[in-house]
Amino acid sequence: MELAFRHYKYYFAQKEIPVIYTCISGFNQSVVTADKLLGVSLDKYLGVDSRYYPRLGLPVYKIRNMHPRKMVPDMMYAWATTEWPRSDQANSLLSQMIQEGKVMYFVDAMLPDMDDTLKIGFTAKQLDFCKKSEASMWAFLAEKKLLFSTDRMSIKRFMDDGPYTSAFTEQSPARTGTWIGWQVVRSYMAQHKEVTMAQLMEMTDYQAILNQSRYQP
Repeated sequence: MELAFRHYKYYFAQKEIPVIYTCISGFNQSVVTADKLLGVSLDKYLGVDSRYYPRLGLPVYKIRNMHPRKMVPDMMYAWATTEWPRSDQANSLLSQMIQEGKVMYFVDAMLPDMDDTLKIGFTAKQLDFCKKSEASMWAFLAEKKLLFSTDRMSIKRFMDDGPYTSAFTEQSPARTGTWIGWQVVRSYMAQHKEVTMAQLMEMTDYQAILNQSRYQP
């Protein structure tokens, strides 16, 4: 957390670092945020071999990310969503993908040496699937005219957590929409070195981010 917030102060010098608390939540919420406060529930990160999680009936895909190394990226992700909540304009699949992509890019900047698998919570095989299938997944969303869909269930298929993305194979991870949005934002920032992290996090013109990203999977 010290390392992550050193980066935070570098990019956002005017912002305050929250007070950090640990708590026991009764296996409830993993990360809690409030004004100037960031809390983490230790009982949600006991490790994949914890005897409690199967007894609670938690699915394997959730247990896989309930280990200590996931605490810091989860906390930084939660802090970003608190400081820059989702815009009302993020009502389509594309806009939610890029909004999530911005948050993941924030995690990139706060934890630059951390592996992507830890940042997003994918296994190495799932991340490899995304890299190899990036072009075909993007083509699927475009051809099915899903990118501009505002249908809640269509959006949930690509943005919500789960065992896998039902539109793709069982080898895919869930939240493939988040992963693609992350790559769009990475491409945008690679093309626009003049854009600061602070400016990026305030952007809500999601279509412009896509158009100016030159994203070509």
